[in-house]
Amino acid sequence: MNIAFFWTWEFSKNILQWILTDWSIDVWLVVSQPDKPIWRKKIITATPIKKLALEQNIKVLQPEKLKNNTDFFKQLEWFDFIVVVAYWKIVPNEVLDAPKYWCINIHGSILPVYRWASPIQEAVKNWDSETWLTIMYMSEWMDEGDILDIEKINIDKLDKTEDIFKKFEKIGSKLLIDTLNWIVDWSIKWQKQDEIKATYCSKISKEDWEVNIKSDTWKDIFNKYKAYSNWPWIYIYFKNKKLNLENIELIENDTNWKVWEVIKIDKNNIWIITFDNKILLLRQVKLEWKKSMNILSFINWNKDFLEHKF
Repeated sequence: MNIAFFWTWEFSKNILQWILTDWSIDVWLVVSQPDKPIWRKKIITATPIKKLALEQNIKVLQPEKLKNNTDFFKQLEWFDFIVVVAYWKIVPNEVLDAPKYWCINIHGSILPVYRWASPIQEAVKNWDSETWLTIMYMSEWMDEGDILDIEKINIDKLDKTEDIFKKFEKIGSKLLIDTLNWIVDWSIKWQKQDEIKATYCSKISKEDWEVNIKSDTWKDIFNKYKAYSNWPWIYIYFKNKKLNLENIELIENDTNWKVWEVIKIDKNNIWIITFDNKILLLRQVKLEWKKSMNILSFINWNKDFLEHKF
């Protein structure tokens, strides 16, 4: 069977690497987001999936827009399947109707729970004990198509979003390959989603990963940290700049120090007391537009942090 992939993220690149080892699937096309400038120097950078595709001599298309893009639609008509993972653009009906069989999607939740943009982060932030990888038929309405296959994944208490993605990578390629073969053999049974159980998660915004020092409890902070670790990171403000908290720990506290002031320094940590009187240990931080540093190196360059009132 021949496949066109609409993928962008590192997660999708790693699944594609596994799929390329399967003899039953021919990947002829990868559709990815256009190259974009990143970081402070605005260096034009290709997506991870594009880099892999070019290494494997797979054709890559990067349309700026999909809507009314007739020339692009014509290039999709001879594919058996289109598979969409973390593409981050609305896929129009012309794409959904193009392949011989179906346009399908891999989604990181047990649908209809956590539809839309950030299901894995939502599950981690909400301290869920499990999540699911769902393969679904794509419909006109986002994440509302029939479910083709599904598999459960446990979320350990210390798991971060990146850990869940790695678990998905291990099972995602086999689940997808099996599902595609079952569709071709007409041996798959799909089921409709229960709209009564539908819940939604929005696109991640800067308010989501900001630590509110006046109201966030230690549990709020730790769950945000796990959900947004590696990208985009949780942060507090220091001298009107974002200070990303890249490595932290939260522990019990039996004293009454002042809230959100630096109260102790030890070998590898800065101690700060949270809103609900727990100890926040800072180990690795990154000030906006600066390099990531361990906390003691950061203090060497920012002595006033020790006296800072958040």
